[in-house]
Amino acid sequence: MKSRGVAYVTYGQIGFACFLVVCVALHPGFVFKANEGGLSNYGIHIKTAFAYTLALGLPGVLSWRAVSFFDRPDPLMRRFQRFLRAYSLLILLTLLSTYVYSLDVVLRDLHIVIGSALIVLDTVGGVWMYRVRRHVRGDAVLVTALLLGFLLAALTITGLLHILFVSQVVTSGAFAILFVRSAKSIAATPGSP
Repeated sequence: MKSRGVAYVTYGQIGFACFLVVCVALHPGFVFKANEGGLSNYGIHIKTAFAYTLALGLPGVLSWRAVSFFDRPDPLMRRFQRFLRAYSLLILLTLLSTYVYSLDVVLRDLHIVIGSALIVLDTVGGVWMYRVRRHVRGDAVLVTALLLGFLLAALTITGLLHILFVSQVVTSGAFAILFVRSAKSIAATPGSP
């Protein structure tokens, strides 16, 4: 049954990547300008809103669905279930807040807080998953990319840089690979007696 949970996590991350590529293909102007915007710009335009909704909706819904397949009663599995729930909620809240963030300053700030919380969760979760996997070869590169993406996002939020899209893609890409690899590892780990 856990293999179905791994499949849901995997399909969610593949959906995120594929539909993000569709968004960029439909409207590349958001990411190829000096003061690039973030992923959320794709959610407020008719041309890209459907693909953006799928890009964030699929990993949110499928990760939530995966929780029930990671049901072993040991501490590692419980922590992973909590992570799946938190990730699902934050990515779905990011999606929902996208549709209204351009209406006023309070909604924009709320969207920024939710999006920032998602990036923090991805980063902290990615580092935790790296440690759970006991430093499997290749994961160090992913964690380095994840931390670099987080740093770029922090510098963008503070106004020192203007590369929000790049920081989001680097962080999300590294996180997605770690997430899928970790789901497989955690599913294959024998439970506590």
